[in-house]
Amino acid sequence: MGLGALCSAVLLASFGDRLPRGLLMLGGVTVYGLSVVAFAASPSFRLSLGLMTIVGLAHVSSHALVQTVVQTYSRPPPRADDSHLSHEFGRPDACSMLAGTLAALVGARWAVASMGAAGALLMVTIGVALPRVRLIR
Repeated sequence: MGLGALCSAVLLASFGDRLPRGLLMLGGVTVYGLSVVAFAASPSFRLSLGLMTIVGLAHVSSHALVQTVVQTYSRPPPRADDSHLSHEFGRPDACSMLAGTLAALVGARWAVASMGAAGALLMVTIGVALPRVRLIR
């Protein structure tokens, strides 16, 4: 995961403002969710290592783009106080509780797969329902 994260950070830093942020943000989160689903279904350790590289790449690129978009399109007062950025899509602790409960009910593998699928589906839904998000530069 660290290798993918490092590659993602280098690519984002290299291309900077030339990237279509909206598309990459939506695509990155979708790829993240789908690669998490594939990781959960993986029967092979080597395949899992490769999938975790993709997870790291997609996670860091989408997280960095979300942070950039929030800071770019926020009015100046919230930008000065970045405490809101740690909770950009809701309370992570509530999601962790949901994932833990789901894991207790259906097992860790299915919990991870369903959370990844839900995230990917949500991003596809946002991309379709809010076409302006795709145009963010």
